Amino acid sequence: MVLETPTFIDAGHQHTVYGLGNLAAGNIVTGTTAINPFAMLGQQQLVGDLRGRTQPFNPQEDQPMPASATPTRRLVQVLIADADENVPLAQSLLYQGGQKLTDATDQELFYEIDIKALLTEHNAARTKLINKKVKERTEYLEPARIRDLKMIVVTVATF
Repeated sequence: MVLETPTFIDAGHQHTVYGLGNLAAGNIVTGTTAINPFAMLGQQQLVGDLRGRTQPFNPQEDQPMPASATPTRRLVQVLIADADENVPLAQSLLYQGGQKLTDATDQELFYEIDIKALLTEHNAARTKLINKKVKERTEYLEPARIRDLKMIVVTVATF
């Protein structure tokens, strides 16, 4: 066994998807690994049942919860997109930030972006696009609102 190899803390990725109009309502976390101890709850309940437990699995019972649910330092990339299918693919990405090292939460990262200027510029082009769902007449798309956009925070690495 070779002992001089690096230890991999997380070899996957994780990202969160926000509807920008409802940041307070929570988010959806997806990825190949999860830092959320409740993400694997269904599988752990099954293992608990196989061990003869009669009550649902309590993750705090077997493993301590980390002091902070969010990573303290991480390398992230922020993307903001208009998910409307009538918007061409080339125009659907409003913002693609570079990778940056931060200790901010996902919500704090949103407030660092000048979303109003991005949305004004995007809506100038969006209102000239034809709504393909309306067949009998030519109807243009309405301006997008902040709640129509999706913000994705991709966590590249956590430290």
